[in-house]
Amino acid sequence: MLKEFIIKKSELLSEIALAVMIFLYTYFTVITFAPINGYIGDEVWYPSAAYNILKFIFHITPPMYYPYPQESNIQTYINPEHPPLAKYIMAIFIVLMGYKPLAWRLGSWIMGDLMIVVGFLLARKLVGGELGNIAGLVAAMLIILSPNIWLLHGIAMLDIYVSFFILLSIYFLLSDNLLLASITLGLAFASKESAFPLILPFLYYIGEFKRSPIQRAVYGIGIPVTAFTILSIPIMIYFDGISGWIHNSFLYMLGWDATNGHISLTAIDQISTPWDWFLDIHPFYVGYNFYASTNPFIMWAWVVTTPLAFIIRDLKSIILTMSAWTIWLSFCVVYILGNHTLFSFYVTDFAGIINVYVPVSIFKFYKWISTMRSEKVNNFVKQDNSGSPSNVS
Repeated sequence: MLKEFIIKKSELLSEIALAVMIFLYTYFTVITFAPINGYIGDEVWYPSAAYNILKFIFHITPPMYYPYPQESNIQTYINPEHPPLAKYIMAIFIVLMGYKPLAWRLGSWIMGDLMIVVGFLLARKLVGGELGNIAGLVAAMLIILSPNIWLLHGIAMLDIYVSFFILLSIYFLLSDNLLLASITLGLAFASKESAFPLILPFLYYIGEFKRSPIQRAVYGIGIPVTAFTILSIPIMIYFDGISGWIHNSFLYMLGWDATNGHISLTAIDQISTPWDWFLDIHPFYVGYNFYASTNPFIMWAWVVTTPLAFIIRDLKSIILTMSAWTIWLSFCVVYILGNHTLFSFYVTDFAGIINVYVPVSIFKFYKWISTMRSEKVNNFVKQDNSGSPSNVS
């Protein structure tokens, strides 16, 4: 009873601390990004695409309180090379508030706050007990201190959306709620295609519970693909059906990802390879003195702590770290296929996973060592007692 009372008290205190952290994070988000009345970096593409989706697909024309950017053909551009969900969410706020920076950034701010909550809950669940509350707070703090997540959650780009839905999907997966995990994986697919490779760790983990290949296919592929397809229906209609969508959006997206063209190859200070991210080489500059910097400390901590999951043979920790490695390796594959215009802000896509995994692996490794020591002591005591001579009168 006393132990349960202590755990409940520590849970309450950790949740209060989490609420304070989120309040401060939101406050600094607002005072940092709200005053900037202009397009920040690739905001020139996504909010305008969200507005055009409203105008040309849903036939809704909210008031424009801010002009289109100056990019070529921007007034009809719907960003077909990326999935639509993040732009739908931006569009909701544009409908409510009109086309202006605050409206198109608000969804990103909410995603950033929610990511902190999910990271806390995931770390707490995986570690468990009193240490779980500490691990949850450490994970939340690492997310808050992540420079990549900080920038991408503050502006209207796609990466914070896919990062949030990936982390939420992994939370449900490792909570063994396969249905919600599959649905939210589909939402990640519909946010950005960098989530597609997660099919692999999902299928592996689901295979531990569902021996039937059909059930594995349903949860690991069928439901996520269905969610992605349903959310793509408005884009399909815009391109006159499934065939037009496949050629003008889906296949175009895959081709776009595998080739150069995102930026001029001469812009060396903006381009970084997946291995550059471990040293924060060439962080992407988005203007207004903002850089999409990586955190080499946490990146290398991820490398160093990855073996711990295998040492303790903890399946959930293995899936957690390998999900991040799967996404990172997919960027390596993209580079090998010919796209040499990659950027540091892609780290955001899997940064949430890393910031949760590192404290989880350390705390779980500590608990594993403590358990091993306790077992050794108990075995020693048992052997000592069984081998002691009997008293002779």
